[in-house]
Amino acid sequence: MTPAEARSLSRMFLHFARNEFAGHSERYEHLSTAVANRPELGAPLLAAPPDQRRAILFFAAVQYLLRTVARDHPLATYLPTLGGSRGVDSGLPAALADLVAAHRDALTALCATRTTQTNEARRAALLRPAFGRASEIAGRPLALVELGTSAGLLLISDRYACEYRDGARVESYGPAGGLTLTCEVRGGRWPSPAAAELTVADRVGIDLSPVDAADPLATEWLRACVWPEQTERLTRLDAALAEVAATRPRLVAGDMVAALPDVLSKVDENAVPCVFSSNALTYLSAADQRRLAGVLADFGARHDLTVVLNEASQSGAELFTTRPAEAGPRGVLAVGLLTLVVWRGGRATVEVLARTGPHGQWLEWIPREYGYSPAS
Repeated sequence: MTPAEARSLSRMFLHFARNEFAGHSERYEHLSTAVANRPELGAPLLAAPPDQRRAILFFAAVQYLLRTVARDHPLATYLPTLGGSRGVDSGLPAALADLVAAHRDALTALCATRTTQTNEARRAALLRPAFGRASEIAGRPLALVELGTSAGLLLISDRYACEYRDGARVESYGPAGGLTLTCEVRGGRWPSPAAAELTVADRVGIDLSPVDAADPLATEWLRACVWPEQTERLTRLDAALAEVAATRPRLVAGDMVAALPDVLSKVDENAVPCVFSSNALTYLSAADQRRLAGVLADFGARHDLTVVLNEASQSGAELFTTRPAEAGPRGVLAVGLLTLVVWRGGRATVEVLARTGPHGQWLEWIPREYGYSPAS
């Protein structure tokens, strides 16, 4: 590791400690600070492509090892998602250092070959009103096409019950008896399109490495991507994986931009394609984001198309319009914008529907139209 690489790792881990993990994961905040002070601990991350060198990938690799080949390691006693109950203390960084020393090659291999695939089912509660709005506009069944699908948890958004809460008001939409996702409604405006009937004619997801929801070892990577204190989220993940394993949506292995034209060419011709993503486009380079916007615009010029993006502004709305007034600060846990782009008769329209919490815990319904101005 060169001095420049050490400085870069130190800055990145310190950024995550202060701006991403603080207030969300005490253990990752503490560990990320420790790696910032001792960047040699994070050296396995240098095997990842430059745009994937993020603390969340490193710690997912750490958790994966603890779940598969180092189950009895002392570090596991600190992580509630692994059954640990030990609080943050001076032994936590030492436990990480011991794991890195014992499994450096395995950590390096994981960082080189894996990407973060945090598949949060609760984000379906954010997508549901956007799908409802898309369905109202289309007037026909939707063919769902997810970009960065991972295990396909969001491809079956219509199979979950979504419960919205605003003070004393509580309303639930979708089938009862299965997984129920709760979402706080902020700002006093109700996401009324969530009540729209959804008819899904087709569902297909694209991912570099799709995860088979029925494969226990493959799904351990998804569990490893859950932050240590988020035990409720882990329970929800397991319930959603069971739903997907029963539904078996079609998953395509490939680059989401390169594979999209072929996937779109094969959707049900009686349905309107609804291409969507949730916290996935942020992992594309700026150039690939622009390429994606071009692929969608090219298809939309010739076919009716709806696009739903639950992404940070710069990775979603700003691909199709100027920076919206509702856009929040940058960052992995930045406030998202739920954006709907629709092509009908070759003409595009853009609506920013809501501000959204990073893991589906809340939305603020603020529908507003913007002029179509795609990124060049």
